[in-house]
Amino acid sequence: MPADPLATYVNSHLAGSIAGLNLMDALSERAASTPLGAQLRELAEEVREDQQLLRDILDRAKAGERRLAQAAAWVTEKATEGRLALTGRTHPHLELLEALESLALGLQGKLALFRALAELEPHDPRLSGLPLAARAARTEAQHAMIEHERIAAAREAFGAAPAERV
Repeated sequence: MPADPLATYVNSHLAGSIAGLNLMDALSERAASTPLGAQLRELAEEVREDQQLLRDILDRAKAGERRLAQAAAWVTEKATEGRLALTGRTHPHLELLEALESLALGLQGKLALFRALAELEPHDPRLSGLPLAARAARTEAQHAMIEHERIAAAREAFGAAPAERV
């Protein structure tokens, strides 16, 4: 029997969120005593809440988590961390820029997920009553914060006048 498309879609995003969290945790440790570190820790907590929502959807769909997808996301994230570390040896500001850019892209994926699920909610009882639109709105705010930090990192990486950090 083919896998439920909803479960497959949610599992893909759950796996991606695991990779994103690992990157957030690594970045927040490096920026521990800065405002960015605090923002990343708060973002990570919110992403963990979103992961729980995805797990709840999988439960409603009577589907389990795909550990193979999560393992593949973990390997990809570790390769990304290695690539960023190599960049950071010669261009530390570029490393931050690229890491923030990866997070920004991941947040765009999460936003797409919540928008799609919110659109499907009236047609699929497994999604009924979930805070999908609210999570989409929160993801927009998360992306705006990361985007602000990404632009500040770009200014630093490329020698432009530094922008104020939030």
